Amino acid sequence: MASSDPFTLYAISTSAWGTLQSLPLLLAPRVIVSLCSPEARHITDFEAYLCRTLALTLLALAASNLVFTGVIPIGPQAPTSSSSSPSTSSTSKTKERSSSGEETSSSSPPRRPGVAAKNEVGKATASIAVAFQAITTFYLYTQVMGAGWTFAFTAGLIGNGALFCFGTWTLLFGADAARVSKTTGADKRTSGFPFGNSESAREKKRESRGKKSLLRGR
Repeated sequence: MASSDPFTLYAISTSAWGTLQSLPLLLAPRVIVSLCSPEARHITDFEAYLCRTLALTLLALAASNLVFTGVIPIGPQAPTSSSSSPSTSSTSKTKERSSSGEETSSSSPPRRPGVAAKNEVGKATASIAVAFQAITTFYLYTQVMGAGWTFAFTAGLIGNGALFCFGTWTLLFGADAARVSKTTGADKRTSGFPFGNSESAREKKRESRGKKSLLRGR
């Protein structure tokens, strides 16, 4: 996956948001407990343990998200067309000896094992992250409506809500490559309903037919 595509950007944003939330719990658990408690008191060992364990869990989930979505590559990578040697060209040729003793060459397309599986794992991981952000956004919204617009609830609502919207858009439109029509050059995923869409494949066909009819009339 390219480093600039929406899917990679969403994975990095999700991991960065989790890392940002884990830093206060890991570095300053006493401050977090003091903010949560109505009275000033010393932090207990159990509270410090829970804060730092939650922080380490968030960091582990952030790293796992980068690995499962393919942002951090694991294992051997498939060679690109520019770096491939003549022995590993786009078609691999093998020589076979027929029953008559003559050698015949057969070509087979290159195989990239695990690429489709990695893409499916990345989409599944992103779907879990989107579901988590949706539940968290709904929970924070109910708290804001009940307790008021506090800083913690507002920051969490904005951060998780933005990631939920971005992740939903990425899974629907940004995870797959565009299906371009060979005839018109338009993206087949677009539509002209309910409003006129100049990028729709059907609209492109109508425009090309209209131009051809005008040229024939002349």
